[in-house]
Amino acid sequence: MRIENKRKFIMLLFGVYMIGVLSLTFIVRETMVLRTPENRGVILEPFREIQAMIDGPKHFFWFMQIFLNVLLFVPFGFLLPMVQKRFNNVFAVTLLGFIFSCGIESMQYITGRGLTEIDDIINNTAGAFCGYLLYAVLSAVYRQLKEY
Repeated sequence: MRIENKRKFIMLLFGVYMIGVLSLTFIVRETMVLRTPENRGVILEPFREIQAMIDGPKHFFWFMQIFLNVLLFVPFGFLLPMVQKRFNNVFAVTLLGFIFSCGIESMQYITGRGLTEIDDIINNTAGAFCGYLLYAVLSAVYRQLKEY
């Protein structure tokens, strides 16, 4: 596959991913309860989900909440450096993952769609970070294999 075609494919993949994330966070939600201004769901206690997983009876439920929020942003951290080379560093990718997650949580609050949680921002940012680490490791392996 030619380099230009690879780039177009990666950009298309990133676009589909972004649409998917926005769809999951606004359209296809388990908590389709529209919240009124006086009944906005906001949880600003950091690491509440980890504490609930450790202390509460629903260990697997809370594990999945955390895991899925991290997993949701792994493609962001993995694909972003391929889409735009200037974001080929861990700080930029992690910061943009944080900003994107803050944007999602803010829009959930504004629109009354879903629950706004600081844990989601923390977990999503961790997912972007992990995605970049995966990208960096696989890129290094690819470069090594290419030399042989």
